[in-house]
Amino acid sequence: MRLLLAITLFEGVDVTSFDGVKKLLENAAIILMGFVGALSVVFIIVGGIQYITSAGNSDGSAKAKKTITYAVGGLILALSTTAIINLINTLFF
Repeated sequence: MRLLLAITLFEGVDVTSFDGVKKLLENAAIILMGFVGALSVVFIIVGGIQYITSAGNSDGSAKAKKTITYAVGGLILALSTTAIINLINTLFF
């Protein structure tokens, strides 16, 4: 549910301890994840428009499929960022 809430970079950051740096990096990753997710959705739409307007042209449809594939990969990466951050936190902190 936290993904749907607005977050600022310095929310909950304690500048007097190492945990503050950790929280700052978590907040930065959440913000970047939102940008990457939104950008992925835009590129999925762009790829869909390219696919529709290719009108059977094999080069155009291949380019559109590649755009959609990379955008879905970016969206999966954006959605899995929280799991990656938790894994890094458990391994190194």
